[in-house]
Amino acid sequence: MSRATKRVIGNVSVLTVLVALVAVLVFSAMSPTFLKNDAKLTAEANAGTPIVQAMSTPKPTHTKAVDPAQAWADDQMISLLNGNSKSSFDDFNPEIAHHYIESWSQPKPGVLAITVKDKNWSKCDLDSLGMNVLDTAGWDNPGLVQVVVSSESGSLVRKSLTNEENKNRKSAIPDSCA
Repeated sequence: MSRATKRVIGNVSVLTVLVALVAVLVFSAMSPTFLKNDAKLTAEANAGTPIVQAMSTPKPTHTKAVDPAQAWADDQMISLLNGNSKSSFDDFNPEIAHHYIESWSQPKPGVLAITVKDKNWSKCDLDSLGMNVLDTAGWDNPGLVQVVVSSESGSLVRKSLTNEENKNRKSAIPDSCA
């Protein structure tokens, strides 16, 4: 079959389909009952089919307002994790206090209070945690002035240097560790 013959057959096929569509449209426009739903027939066809109802609009639930002081403290702790390339405190070495952080808060503006699980912590352990927070979170956030680290029982409480004092230190090791 030649190429020209194939083209003619293809064009005739397309023309036939177009004519059929136009005929259906013209017939449906002229006949009031063509393509109209028959209520009785529709009811029989749908018998036994469950009726689907629209979902009810959910009612708003009251959520607690975000405490700005806690949100600030949370941001500092996220900076601590990011600055140490960690995704959780469990990722820290179990030999250091970072691994045992239990809670944190902002008791007053610029002060981050961190509580670690009770263990036989030295002043050096808690001072190292406080200095690390200042070195990570405090480096980019001048609003972080000081870190207070305490054991869960409150038997050991350590206040860090201020952020400004920490930035001007010549040693990366806390004095209590020397």
